[in-house]
Amino acid sequence: MPTKRRVTKKAAETPTGVRGPHAERSAAMRVRLIEAAIDCLWRLGYGATTLQVVTDTAGVSRGAVLHHFPTRVDLMIAVAEYAAGKQNRQVRRLLADTEPGMDRYTAITMATWDAMVRPPSIALIEIMMGSRSDPELAARFPAVNEALEKYQREGVWEQAQSVGITDKAAVESMIHLHNAAMRGLVLDMMFSKDRKRAEGAMKLLVRYRKQLTEDLTRKAGK
Repeated sequence: MPTKRRVTKKAAETPTGVRGPHAERSAAMRVRLIEAAIDCLWRLGYGATTLQVVTDTAGVSRGAVLHHFPTRVDLMIAVAEYAAGKQNRQVRRLLADTEPGMDRYTAITMATWDAMVRPPSIALIEIMMGSRSDPELAARFPAVNEALEKYQREGVWEQAQSVGITDKAAVESMIHLHNAAMRGLVLDMMFSKDRKRAEGAMKLLVRYRKQLTEDLTRKAGK
């Protein structure tokens, strides 16, 4: 069970450690609350992440939370958008360390997995699961998820084209399969606490990706 991490006042400060004007303080408080919610979702799950629990974790007043997020769903949507951005930036950072071309294309799977086992992405999965039983969240969350998946599809397709792959439908099916498989492995790992087993399954996914890439490049005549 992850240990509780309290979000301190330092998180609400500007990068230089000095309080900024009102707009900067407000933005910093918003991030502080979002990061506290991510911590709660990661440790406790969606059901237990109430506004009061987030308030206690952030160490702020109830009024501060309600000022930024009048409802729990408002907070969850903000967390989902923030977490999706964090996931995308983490993948980009990891891929930046690989050579453009086939090396970068084949590295996408493990870079995405590395991002998906981190607290922001786990929080995103918790929100996705929570949307099944919350009608308001269910109405608002799909747009956030679709934006994330569209970004992923476009990024992977761009890399696929760079190595000569021309079958866009196959690439998009592969992305869908990989995302679904990785989400499932994250959920299994959260339940079993067995990361080694999940990593073993990921090796098979990478092998499949390699074989499919060979098939698609051969099909394209490369």
